Amino acid sequence: MLRNIIGGIAVGIANVIPGVSGGTMMVILGIFEKMMDSVSNVFKKENPNRMKQILFLVQVLIGAGIGLIGFAKILNVLFEYYPTQTMYWFIGLVVFSIPVFKKSEMSNEKINPIFLALGLLIIFLFQWIAPNSDHINVNPTFPPITISHLAIMFFSGMAGGFAMLLPGLSGSMVLLILGQYYLFKSYLASVTSFSLEVLIPLAIMGIGIVLGILLSAILTSKALKMFKNQTLSFILGLIIASSIVLIPIHAQYDIVTICTSLIAIAIGGLMIQLMKKFS
Repeated sequence: MLRNIIGGIAVGIANVIPGVSGGTMMVILGIFEKMMDSVSNVFKKENPNRMKQILFLVQVLIGAGIGLIGFAKILNVLFEYYPTQTMYWFIGLVVFSIPVFKKSEMSNEKINPIFLALGLLIIFLFQWIAPNSDHINVNPTFPPITISHLAIMFFSGMAGGFAMLLPGLSGSMVLLILGQYYLFKSYLASVTSFSLEVLIPLAIMGIGIVLGILLSAILTSKALKMFKNQTLSFILGLIIASSIVLIPIHAQYDIVTICTSLIAIAIGGLMIQLMKKFS
């Protein structure tokens, strides 16, 4: 039980960090396949393991909620005082997760260059569509609650939820590209205020996230069974491209910033190795 909750906390933290994949964290912690099976099979009519799977999902979701809400507040501080170093910390987490993913999921698989390139292209296309996604907005103003805003929150949540379980594809990165990441993070950081302008859009977004996760689990499970090599190569392309588009090209660089950014990358790599050891 404790292992599942701790794993959920790690997944929750990963999903609030743009570019860091909750699915990759599941791979590192050894719960990815169990999570995919539980989500995709829990609603099947004939399922003797339903109660065990529900218990497992509840434990992971409790941990994920703790990680999401708790770390959102920490990220507000990091982005306010160390924005460039924080982004390079994210890059370190993503880059050092690549060999872990390759060894864990593709040890007996050859990389398919076409699907690898397709994964790269998808992320670069998202970045091209939203060229200002690297702009840091620590404390965005909460917009008024309207039908159009709630619809944006729902579909953004669905897109982010779809990405949350996929190794290499970050739900927060998708939200960042869609221009909703900093608003989502501020909603999470302010949830304890119990304000309706926070709770209502966050609830609508949560519904979208749940639907996106269910859809992602079903499609990914089928893709891995039918086209394992192509799917894994595509996911690897997503991971590689995510580490590239996170680079804050508009930051002001001096010798201190460069040195501290390199240290941040190393810290990200160390954290991945510690999580791998824990798993």
